Amino acid sequence: MKISTPSSGLKSTFKGIFWLSFAALILITAAGIIYLLSAQTNPSGKRIIKSLGDSVAISFDESDIPHIQAKSASDAIFALGYLHASERSWQMEINRRLASGRLSEILGKETLAIDRFIRTLGIKRAAEKQFDRYPIATKRLLQSYADGVNAGNAHLGWALPVEYFLTGSKPGHWSPTDSVAWMLMMALDLGGNWQKELQRLELSQFLTTQQVWEVMPAYTPNEPVSHVDFAKMYRDINVFNPNPLVRDQKSKKLPATELAINEVPGGKEGIGSNNWALNGKLTSSGKPLLANDPHLGLSAPAIWYVAHLDAPGLNVIGATLPGIPAVVLGRTDKFAWSFTNTGPDVQDLYIEELDPKNPEAYRGPEGPLPFKVRQEIIDIKGEPPLRFIVKETRHGPVISESYARAKRIIDTDRFVLALRWTALDVENQSVAGLLDMNHAKDLETFKQALRKNYAPMQNVVMADVDGNISFQTAGIAPKRTLHQGLYGVAPVLGWEKQYDWTGYVPFEQLPNSSNPNSNWIATANQKVIAINDPNPLTGDWDLPTRYDRIVDLIKSRPTHDFASMKAMQADTLSLGATPLLELFKSVQSTHPLAQQAIELSKNFDGDMKIDSAGALIFNAWADQLTRKLYSRLGYLFTENYGARSFRQSLILQLQNPNSPWCNDPKTEQIESCADTSNAAFDTALEQLHSQFGSNPKNWAWGNAHIAVSEHRPLSKVPLLGSFFNLTQPFPGDSFSINVGRLELLRADNPFETKQAPSLRTLYDLSDLEQSLFIYQSGQSGWVQNKLYRNMSGLWARNEYLPLQMKPRKVGRQLDLAIKDK
Repeated sequence: MKISTPSSGLKSTFKGIFWLSFAALILITAAGIIYLLSAQTNPSGKRIIKSLGDSVAISFDESDIPHIQAKSASDAIFALGYLHASERSWQMEINRRLASGRLSEILGKETLAIDRFIRTLGIKRAAEKQFDRYPIATKRLLQSYADGVNAGNAHLGWALPVEYFLTGSKPGHWSPTDSVAWMLMMALDLGGNWQKELQRLELSQFLTTQQVWEVMPAYTPNEPVSHVDFAKMYRDINVFNPNPLVRDQKSKKLPATELAINEVPGGKEGIGSNNWALNGKLTSSGKPLLANDPHLGLSAPAIWYVAHLDAPGLNVIGATLPGIPAVVLGRTDKFAWSFTNTGPDVQDLYIEELDPKNPEAYRGPEGPLPFKVRQEIIDIKGEPPLRFIVKETRHGPVISESYARAKRIIDTDRFVLALRWTALDVENQSVAGLLDMNHAKDLETFKQALRKNYAPMQNVVMADVDGNISFQTAGIAPKRTLHQGLYGVAPVLGWEKQYDWTGYVPFEQLPNSSNPNSNWIATANQKVIAINDPNPLTGDWDLPTRYDRIVDLIKSRPTHDFASMKAMQADTLSLGATPLLELFKSVQSTHPLAQQAIELSKNFDGDMKIDSAGALIFNAWADQLTRKLYSRLGYLFTENYGARSFRQSLILQLQNPNSPWCNDPKTEQIESCADTSNAAFDTALEQLHSQFGSNPKNWAWGNAHIAVSEHRPLSKVPLLGSFFNLTQPFPGDSFSINVGRLELLRADNPFETKQAPSLRTLYDLSDLEQSLFIYQSGQSGWVQNKLYRNMSGLWARNEYLPLQMKPRKVGRQLDLAIKDK
């Protein structure tokens, strides 16, 4: 009789486990291979579409740009929707859910705060009301696009993008109002004045109005648009929370179910763009040159998808936004156009006082008024649904019950904060304006289409083959009178009629110019005003560093060509750094690495080159210097440093060598700005030593300044994040033409950038077929496709791809047919 020993039993068990594991591995591998073979990551061949008016031919060129040839605009728009879904299905699904406040259905309670905030704003509700007022012809085009999206998603079959499997979800139904809602989300992302107002309210708890202006300066520091002592006004009405956080409270974390600042769309400094046009007198060809690079958040896949639409009355190529049925930035065969964000003040916060006798009412100019109320229900994956009430005042939705920072600052037993925002107006028809722009025959009809642009307001720079260059600010902004009231710089009293909007600036009074005597036009989010209207569109323009540098480069040579235009887009001299160089180069330090660091920095001129050690040392010093001046603000600094750079306030304070902001309140002695600069340099060297090693010769700006294109929502998931995200060493800083805004306290690496040129385009009006483009990912949204990331390195090196209506070579072909022939 054979006796089984314990060791032989274990061997048998291990053997069984081995074969089970091996079988599982074989099954997983086989499933993976079947998935990869089944996934339609490069759509081609013939697809039968029942809802098409006629067949559509789509050819893809060497840059993977689809050229859509259709017999009607409706079919061309349908095909664009089909391609957006085929190439960017997950991106569109996450965007649709974001705009509808429905992320939590598939992502769980982690996204509850953003869902609640978006539901409170009523983005999708506003889109539905706006769509009802759209012209019938526009409604039909939006419906064609939605039909194309839904057909594209249906044709993906079971092998969906891997994100759907990881989240246990499927593509949802796309409706025409989803496109309108996504346009509103773009306006929200490009806005943010209300958050600056909230920051000034927060600072007013601890600072005088003058001190608030020192921390958040006016665009023209000695001439703010308002002279109201708002900090005193807030104290006089006792608006603040009677149990506030103190400035030096160590924990800056808000309740887990509430929003932190970096989760709210918009509110980030430096969201803007560059564009400029030169007429034939300044170009080697004798015809205009036009350049554009919008600065938006970097994402993987990119926010843009380049396409060519060719149909009767429609021939346009350029950058589309998946979710919106139009070329947003691009050209026809006659003219080209470009956008930058105007940055107008189109958002105001109103402090509304609750009726002490009835919490369902609030104080109006002539007595109590009832809140408008509605119930919202958010379904949450793995959790019970959340039911909550949204209130609205005569100014707009009450945000202080859904946004933790707003709720934290005020006495919620007596007050709420409501938001007035132009984009929510029922008259908003911005998507209709985009479609009209795409159908424009020339610059004049294009400018007429701009009248429909409502939000976001844009600086549009144009050029045509006849040699014209033109500029028009397009959008809606409230009328304001300089030095009257608060001019939108801080929250106002909702019961005071003087703070109500009284109308919008007429289109004819918005800044504009055609064929100026200077022979060039440029915008870079700097202050723009109309000649016949002295009242600025906001009191919070961006610093003009990029604009000033663009002007310097335009004037630096008598004529320009594509090479000089490329060099301008690649320029990394920071005019936000140059005012600090004298103090930087006068530092004194006994740190062991100081002598080497000072030697490496002695020739640094503010040019943020990728291989520059001086750029890295300077930015580390400027970062630490900013922290030393403003960290005394406690959580009001740590929550905002990153969304705001504090660079303008830093430059202004350092103009006074003995600025009180330079003194460390924790020490007995009085520090000068030179003392604080020296201390910041020592701290910076310690940081760089820890992060990049003990040899400063190995320090380079590109080692620290990494452009990160984040995937939503997998960017933070271990292992998966590195698979889905795209990273590249990158030059520039927050203030250079080739911008790379630093994340600062919003990231473990303060020098990384998540906001840079999201697209670069160049147009030569002597031959528009020579036009160029690039962006930071690839056309495909399928992570396993090489076209997910093929442009990344080109973008980082400022290289380009052709943007041609008649490409020399064509690759794959996709035919959308109405029946099988």
